Amino acid sequence: MRDSRNRPALSSYSTERAARDCRRPPDGLTLIGDGQQTIYPGGYSLAEAGISVAGRGVLLSTNYRNTREIAQFAAAIVEGDEFVDLEGGPGRADAALDVPRTGPSPELASFESVSLHDAALVSHVRALVASGVDPGDIGVLTATNRDALAMLAALRAAGFDAIELESYAGTPAPLVKVGTIKRAKGLEFKQVLLARVDGSLLSPAAADFDEGALERREIERRELYVGMTRARDGLWVGAGWREVEGGSLADRGGFR
Repeated sequence: MRDSRNRPALSSYSTERAARDCRRPPDGLTLIGDGQQTIYPGGYSLAEAGISVAGRGVLLSTNYRNTREIAQFAAAIVEGDEFVDLEGGPGRADAALDVPRTGPSPELASFESVSLHDAALVSHVRALVASGVDPGDIGVLTATNRDALAMLAALRAAGFDAIELESYAGTPAPLVKVGTIKRAKGLEFKQVLLARVDGSLLSPAAADFDEGALERREIERRELYVGMTRARDGLWVGAGWREVEGGSLADRGGFR
């Protein structure tokens, strides 16, 4: 049986308080959650917190943030992966049935080296700005802090004003936002560039992956899904590919 430790977390809000507020009539508390966006281990489902939504839950099925092309591209990344929904049940697909906005198809580019990847990312940012996109509407997101700092340095070296998401207080400014996907959770940008993506996450899992490896992979793919769905209008994904050698991932492109 698949370990379900990676569940939607009622973080910074005690389960006892949540259960108490749900008993306050009428409509004492509104909870909104998306198990497919869960990227942290632990937490509690509503059932485990003693909260029943039977007859009270509403499925929000319209995606107003992303374009149809971005939503479909992101959904394909996690297709078939399991997650635990807010009520504690198994889930396998994005609940959004209606995505009214359309736009250009996301761009997926593969690179054999970090230098080629970084040069292409800077070039893409330059093209976006030249087309009229405000730099403040661009988010460059990575899986690690190390890669985020590298992207920040590359953009600044190319003459772009950029700010770390860790320092971003929400004040509008013409600065390219750079940070990890985890830090970007809850934010959105007109244009998102996912940098230094592990290309193995975009391919089917190896047949010899054990349960632990599959679970880690699903968490990483959900994180990638979260990053992609930060994009409102445009998405660029820069990936490097790995090969499996001796049971471990050996980095061929130097991304890790």
